[in-house]
Amino acid sequence: MPTLRPIASEPIAIRQALEEGWRGFRRSAPALIGFTLLLGGANLLSWLVYRQSGGLLNRGWLQGSGLELVKALGSLITYLFTGLWLLAGLVRGAEQSLEGGQVRLVNLLRGDARAVTRLAWSGLVLLLLLALVVQSGEISSWLLTLVLPRLTSLPLWAARAVVVYLLVDQVLLLPIVVVGRQSGLAAFRSGRRVTDPHWLQALGLLVVVGLILLAGFLLLVALAAALPLALCTLTAAYRQLFALPMAAAAGEPTPPN
Repeated sequence: MPTLRPIASEPIAIRQALEEGWRGFRRSAPALIGFTLLLGGANLLSWLVYRQSGGLLNRGWLQGSGLELVKALGSLITYLFTGLWLLAGLVRGAEQSLEGGQVRLVNLLRGDARAVTRLAWSGLVLLLLLALVVQSGEISSWLLTLVLPRLTSLPLWAARAVVVYLLVDQVLLLPIVVVGRQSGLAAFRSGRRVTDPHWLQALGLLVVVGLILLAGFLLLVALAAALPLALCTLTAAYRQLFALPMAAAAGEPTPPN
């Protein structure tokens, strides 16, 4: 696995990332939007099938007949896979478009099994870390009820603050995993090493991306454009800070600043 090296110690230039992300999105908008509609539609359909099947668990136990369990499990796996495929494909398309290339829908649909696997593993690691923080807050809160009941809520608020801190620190996780080819704790450390010194700028980037996605949700049909635009912006911000070493990139050119 190649290691990432920072190419800049400056904070993220949010406006520059937004402008470059917009240019990259506009260059390949038909392919990116078409890919989002296809994979997003499959993702939504699989989720509806899962909900219609009643899910896998009821109060922590498997429920339903064997056929219903197979249906629920298959739809859940499809939901997770199409979601990861969608994110990986859009980030790959964003990187290609930001390089000045023309993204084609057929190339996005070919998928990247390694990128999907890295995304799944990295997402699982991040979720486990967040769950550990939340669980620690709940345990601390329970212990305080035995000693200082008035301070019961403090550990919960502290846990929430740590969760927000970690989420902002990992704002570039998707391009780090897909473009930088990192996974798991390596991806987590790469994101933290670069964004932690400029946490406020990372927070600003996360707010901007969140507003783009919120606008897409409010306009409904615009979500097919908002998601690729948001990922183009994140990828543009990633390109400001990271590059792959020439040797580790297996002959591939080092991405420009």
